Amino acid sequence: MPELSPTNAGYGDGLTGSRRRILLLTLTMTSSLGMVASTIYVPSIPAIASAFETSIPRVQLSFVGYLLAFAASMLVLGPLSDRYGRRRTILFGLGVSALSSVACTLSPTVEFLIGARVVQGIGACAGLVVGRAVTRELWGREAAAQVIAGRAIAATLMQAFAPVVGGYLQGWFGWRSNFAFIAVLAGMAMVLVLRYIPGERQQVLSGLPLRGILESYQTLIKTPRFMSYAFTAAGSHAGFHIFAAGAPAVLIVGFGVRPEEYGFYASLPPFGFLVGSFLSNRLTQRLGIDGLIAIGSMVVIPAGAIMVVLALLGIASPYAVIGPMILICCSSGLITPNATAGSLGVKAGIVGTASGLGSFMQMTGAAGATAALSLGPSGSPLMLAGVIALAGLFAVTAFGSLIQFEQRPLRTAANALA
Repeated sequence: MPELSPTNAGYGDGLTGSRRRILLLTLTMTSSLGMVASTIYVPSIPAIASAFETSIPRVQLSFVGYLLAFAASMLVLGPLSDRYGRRRTILFGLGVSALSSVACTLSPTVEFLIGARVVQGIGACAGLVVGRAVTRELWGREAAAQVIAGRAIAATLMQAFAPVVGGYLQGWFGWRSNFAFIAVLAGMAMVLVLRYIPGERQQVLSGLPLRGILESYQTLIKTPRFMSYAFTAAGSHAGFHIFAAGAPAVLIVGFGVRPEEYGFYASLPPFGFLVGSFLSNRLTQRLGIDGLIAIGSMVVIPAGAIMVVLALLGIASPYAVIGPMILICCSSGLITPNATAGSLGVKAGIVGTASGLGSFMQMTGAAGATAALSLGPSGSPLMLAGVIALAGLFAVTAFGSLIQFEQRPLRTAANALA
């Protein structure tokens, strides 16, 4: 197993408190780009289907394809940042994201749009996965959970207002303007990275060898603590992506909400995540990451059950979906940052690789759960609620396996003393 590379020291050298705050703001901008790009166009999904004379589920493939590409590229960009440096990797990703966003804007067919979204997902993940590695290196295990949660607050605000912006762009200029907007944001993010993220010293090139990537992934997969934390984060993280992909059909087509109004409803659940992230930021040092994950687990299960029951009762109100979703997002704000920080602290020396694999599992889980929506009727509130509730149950089950793993050595020692 490789030792902790000089990359870690390179980021810590010469960074004053004010410099770190500026760096944090830059990382928030770059990591938020992927989330904004994933959801800003969802109010336009029905309009895109109409423009290309295709079905809404087919347009939703652009969402699924984005998430899958987002996840797959994390497996590469995380380790490459260990090898070639954080700054270079982020700049590469942002450049790919900007060019692919222009391609989305010019899409002549839905197939071209889906392909361009796949490429967009490949680049947009760089700020998230590499930013987490930088955060873990600078702030340590428990403090990293606080920083990730605090950064998630600002990121969630941007993600919350993305559908609002997207709805108005759709109404004023049409669906193509959403992707043009992302291209502009990616260009701005590149300027911030060039200005505020320090360049790595040449020694980072002697970090994790490329031939060791598969070995590092194998080590992480065989580590129960990493897998438990990563699966917990994946299940709690999936809920909002399922909502983002499925809610437009339910609210706009099923409940008759206008695209301009949809952004208002879609912006409410992320505020639940905002509350959860705020509590995470304030309480992690006091309660620990496992304590906050346990509290989040006690919220997500009843919230998912409420959403399913309201759908079974046939209550055709946007708030029958939005209300429980706010609680589910709140639980995600408590669970996801802490489970992510837990997974990053398992193996020193391959933090970028751990970030890449953990983030890959999160996005793959979200994409798979989102794709499951197509198994039911389009715009079904019950199908949407069921998939979201199952994702929350998966997260709680994964965390339960971690608790069992932690208690097993204690039981073995007790039996030995008996």
